[in-house]
Amino acid sequence: MGATVASRSLNAASARRTIATKLETFLRETRLCQVHFADSSVAPPPLAYCTNFPRLSIPIEGFHAMELPVRGRSQLITPGCGDAVFVPGQAWNRPDWADPVTVITFLFGAKQIGVSLVTHRGGDECSAQAIKTSVQGAHDIPSRNILTALAALTAETPTGRLPKLVTESLLYACLRLLRAPENHTTRKAVHSYEVLCLYVQENFQLPLTREAVARRFGIAPTHVSRLFRQEGLMNFRDYVNLVRMNRAKFILARYDVPLKEVAASCGYSDVAYFCKVFKGITKTTPTQYRDRETVIAGSPSTLTV
Repeated sequence: MGATVASRSLNAASARRTIATKLETFLRETRLCQVHFADSSVAPPPLAYCTNFPRLSIPIEGFHAMELPVRGRSQLITPGCGDAVFVPGQAWNRPDWADPVTVITFLFGAKQIGVSLVTHRGGDECSAQAIKTSVQGAHDIPSRNILTALAALTAETPTGRLPKLVTESLLYACLRLLRAPENHTTRKAVHSYEVLCLYVQENFQLPLTREAVARRFGIAPTHVSRLFRQEGLMNFRDYVNLVRMNRAKFILARYDVPLKEVAASCGYSDVAYFCKVFKGITKTTPTQYRDRETVIAGSPSTLTV
């Protein structure tokens, strides 16, 4: 079920310190009991949370009930403090948010690591409070290697201490990056552009507009446009469509689901418009793309959600 998330008004340094302190306390007082691994073996259902990049979530208070795909089946889990959930890039999970929970989530993007601390009081209509920060410049070599090792475990049936040790190592690496002095040589415009990109990558299923994103970050819509033109060499709408089409190509190549569901999973309510955008970017229709990928990879399994 959905949740309305309101971000607390903290400056970047305060948000970074707050999350780092929470993470440090967790690592000092808690040992991981279990690591849950999602995969991409089941097509994402409505309201599932999908990103192109891997995510790691750790509940630090309460239980973070959710649905996630594991080896061809959707499973319901209720990880609590001492558990972790790793969702590889292109995979999904669907949080419940019915019960009170506080959770730290890391999104490992290509150019930065996004970190959020979300506190939800529970209940269908109850809003959540979120503190967000990011580590610019993506990962250093140790954190990238640890993340690669954790992603490799997704393809196995991980047991014993190894998944927990690798996950704890990644959390310590993230804590070190959060505690490190920020690189002030990065221009403010580049930093702002990367923050906006991360937001789009996390929320591409939503009805994103330039004006809505501008309100979310307290800046002018014209400034959003300027950042994408100058730093990304494309306009805002083109970037949103590009992120969505990358997700659409993955779904079309992997799952035998109707185009209406593919469009909805990528943030489009109008299937005809989705097909128009898809053809404009890929130079082929969604059906032709699926048929071509089926020939290359073999017929995809019909998966039941």
